[in-house]
Amino acid sequence: MNIGLIVTVIAFLFVIASLMTGFVAPSVACGLSCAVLWLFGVLDMSEVFSNFVSDTIIVMIGMLIVIAALMKTSFLWHISNKLKNSKANSVTILLLIALIGPFILGQFIGGVTAMIAVLPLLLAVAKELKVSPTVLVLPASVGSQVGLVALPIGMAASMFLMKNQMMANVGCFEELGFWDLCFTRLPGIIVTMAFILLGGWKLLPKRELADTSALEGSDDVIVKSTLPRWKEIAAYVIFVGSLLAMIFSTQLGLSIPLIATISAFLCPALGILNEKEMFRSINWSLVFMMGFLLSLATALNNCGLGNMIASAMQGAFGMGAMPAVIIVFLVCVLLTQFMDNMSLIMILSPICIMACVQNGISALPIVCAIDASCLASYSTPMSAPSSLVAYQMGGYSLKEMIKFTFPMILISSLVSVFWIPFYFSIR
Repeated sequence: MNIGLIVTVIAFLFVIASLMTGFVAPSVACGLSCAVLWLFGVLDMSEVFSNFVSDTIIVMIGMLIVIAALMKTSFLWHISNKLKNSKANSVTILLLIALIGPFILGQFIGGVTAMIAVLPLLLAVAKELKVSPTVLVLPASVGSQVGLVALPIGMAASMFLMKNQMMANVGCFEELGFWDLCFTRLPGIIVTMAFILLGGWKLLPKRELADTSALEGSDDVIVKSTLPRWKEIAAYVIFVGSLLAMIFSTQLGLSIPLIATISAFLCPALGILNEKEMFRSINWSLVFMMGFLLSLATALNNCGLGNMIASAMQGAFGMGAMPAVIIVFLVCVLLTQFMDNMSLIMILSPICIMACVQNGISALPIVCAIDASCLASYSTPMSAPSSLVAYQMGGYSLKEMIKFTFPMILISSLVSVFWIPFYFSIR
């Protein structure tokens, strides 16, 4: 076994351990691993740093700035008022708000924050209508989780580019389109929400909340904008305009990174953000982790480790696209209940892509299956931060969480494993 292969295995295991345990910050672990691989000649300097000027990183940074500008408007404040003044008069309406509210807000703010922003308003209405709060808390967690990067808005606008870059880095030159990740997840999301609304909520216990500490200070999450009216309108125009321009980038003859860059710099140019706010809005740890993770995918290809793992998966992937999607989906759904979902996506994607290349099947449905399955993470407190908050707040037992989520995961998995290959056959 050559030294490059040994070092790559150690670096890869080190990153996996850091992603799973957090004993070293993931961005630091990824950067250190790439530096060691550079030292041992597995990666050269351009391979270590080239991803920082990739389409993925450029679009991600640009859209994080645009989202920061949107967050300075009264957009979320207006939504909050609508919820406060809603005439919710049934469990179904309350459940719909519990699902859709965090789903929508989660496109702009974190999943946990989106959940906490909606729950105080929701629970206040539920108290008046004598609806048990534990019927709403776990569905709100599900809504925030299925909403993660579900729509190509903000940072998620660059997700398909990141997948394309990852595929290119391991020798696969297929490409996802702007809407592919969204459209492949949508049926699974719809049946998940439909299951809850059409009676799944009855599987939840009915009692008072066990802990409300997570809601303390939640009234300060959403505040009215202090921007002048014209700047607020400008922020809306930039946000909507950037999304439309990305969707129709081919027809406009503009690249998506160029659109994101122009949109981002219009925000400080028009005074919606100042320079410090612009740079503060960028999640630098995420940028560094993403850039170095893409370089690690290149290392897998360079040292031959990816080919070895892919060869070991010959049996599963040699049967064709549909069996491969089913196997990957079921494995990921199980693992994501105990592992961080985004970490699992980053770990499995390059390996499965290489297995697809070796076995001559399209990597596109596999990539989308990994995303869809890893984000069905709401059955245990370990599966996602929002699940942990719901677990503590509602005082649910593990048995109660599994009883509620297992049928919904089963139904959405059945829909997804048939829909994803079919979608790419008609795309």
